[in-house]
Amino acid sequence: GGFLNSRLATRIRVKDGLSYGIGSQLEIPTKEESGVFTAYAISAPQNTAKVQADFLEEMKRAHDDGFTDQEIEAAKSGWLQSRQVSRGQDNELAGRLARNAFWDRTMQFDAALEARVSTITTGQVNAALRKYIDPAKISIFKAGDFSKATSAPARGTP
Repeated sequence: GGFLNSRLATRIRVKDGLSYGIGSQLEIPTKEESGVFTAYAISAPQNTAKVQADFLEEMKRAHDDGFTDQEIEAAKSGWLQSRQVSRGQDNELAGRLARNAFWDRTMQFDAALEARVSTITTGQVNAALRKYIDPAKISIFKAGDFSKATSAPARGTP
């Protein structure tokens, strides 16, 4: 549904004011039977613990309670719109055509994928999330100069 419409951005950046930037993505490589879910947050060192706690809480909430119909519709609309916009950019279109040629696909493959995504249900998304993502097994990696961090989060200083 767009950057600031995600649960993570709404909670950690907009509501709590703890992060300069935050996002997540799911990558499922072509011809593979596995994928990678990644998320990131950029924050001041003193906010790291709170950002991590909020992130894990939101992941658990999504896993346990699921996404709403409104969230899924916004996500689908945003994804489909981004695909349409990318086809209007020469470099993006050339890249897509090259990848399709490499994988022996046509733009019809893209059209079929977009049609499938447009009909996916909230129940299907929530079932897949529960099946493939376990919040208790998420690995957290941190980088930065944490020696200068104070113990309390600095609201308004992402």
